[in-house]
Amino acid sequence: MEKGFSVSALGHCSVLRIDLSQFSILNSHALVEPFDPAFIITDEEFNDPGAMSCEQIQAFLNARRGILKRYAVDGRTAAQIICDNAIRFGINPRLLLVMMQKEMALLTDPAPSEGALNWAMGCGPGWDSTKGFAVNVECGARTLRRNFDRPGLGQETIDGVTPVNRATLALYRYTRHLRGNRDFWTIWVGYFPQSAASGTPPEIYVDSRNVELSPPIQDEPTCRSGWAVGVKGRGGHHLATPNVAAPRESTNQVIWRPHLPFEGAYRVFVFIPDRAAIAWPCGPIAARLDTTNARYTIKHRDGVTSYAINQAPIHDGWVELGSYYFAAGTEGYVMLDDVTGEPSGTRWVSIDDMKFVWLHP
Repeated sequence: MEKGFSVSALGHCSVLRIDLSQFSILNSHALVEPFDPAFIITDEEFNDPGAMSCEQIQAFLNARRGILKRYAVDGRTAAQIICDNAIRFGINPRLLLVMMQKEMALLTDPAPSEGALNWAMGCGPGWDSTKGFAVNVECGARTLRRNFDRPGLGQETIDGVTPVNRATLALYRYTRHLRGNRDFWTIWVGYFPQSAASGTPPEIYVDSRNVELSPPIQDEPTCRSGWAVGVKGRGGHHLATPNVAAPRESTNQVIWRPHLPFEGAYRVFVFIPDRAAIAWPCGPIAARLDTTNARYTIKHRDGVTSYAINQAPIHDGWVELGSYYFAAGTEGYVMLDDVTGEPSGTRWVSIDDMKFVWLHP
C-alpha cells in the first residue's frame, strides 16, 4: 500500500514507533572521556591569535630541545614567523606549534632533516610551491583558516567522526584521520594542559541526512516510504511527508538524535526549509503548503515536552523549541511525526536540520 492517499499506508513495511509513555523523570551522570574525537578544541581557542605573544612563543621554543629556538629565515626567527602568521590569519599560535610537532617533531628534534624544515606544517608536502619553512607555515595557517571558515558543520564525517564544532572540523579537514587528530590532542594537552578542551562546543548539529527515519528511506520508492527528498534547505537537502489528521493514520516519524559532549542545559532549534513545490508521484494530493501544527516532542533528562510550530510562513529560518537539560551522549532526542490534526493530505510536514546550543551545566 502507499502513502498516497489512502493514508493508512505502508501495509508491508514494519514501522518502529516510540512509546513515550514509558519515560518519567531521569537522572543521569554520564562520564565524559578526556578525549572526545568529535570535539578536540573550542572555536574560541582556535580563533585566539593573542594566546601567546611573539616573546612568549620564543620563550616556549627556548624551553624545548628542538631546532626552532635558534632557527631563522632571512633574518626572521621561527618565533616571529609563527607569530606573524597567527596574527595574519587570526588563529592561535599554539595550533601552529602543535602542528609542527605532530607533522615533523620540530619542537623536540634538534637536528631535523631538510625536508622536515621545508614542510614544517605538513602542508602540501613535496610540492615546490609550499617548500620552505616560512612558506609552509603560511600555507598551514592559511589552510587552517580556510578549513574553519568553509561551511559544512554537521555535514561531514571523516574517518567515522562527525565533528560537533568548527575548530574540530577544521582539524579533520587538515588531517583526515582519527589517529593524527588524537596525536594533535595528546601534544596539545602535553604542552598546554590548562587550555585543552576547556570549553564546550557552541552548536551541535543533526543534519537531515543523519536523522532516524521510520520507515527508513533507503532503497524504498517514495510511495512506499512516504518520504519526499528535496534539494533546498540547509546543505541542499530536506525531507517532507504528507500530514495525517489522527494518530491511527500515522505512518511516518523522524528522530534527531545528537551526540552531546556534556550534561547540562541546551537551547534546541529546528530549521524550517524554504522548500520547492513537491511533485508527489503517489496519486492526487491537496497539500501545497507546510503544516500549521508540526508537533515536536523533546526527550530530555527530566522527561518529555511537546512543542508545536506553524511551519507554513517560515522560509529557511531557525525556530527555537525551548531550553532543556540533557544527559551527555545520545539519550536525548527530538521526535516529529506526521500527525498534525489538519485534514489528511492537505499539508506537508517538512524536515531539515536541528541544532543544540550549550547554555550551562
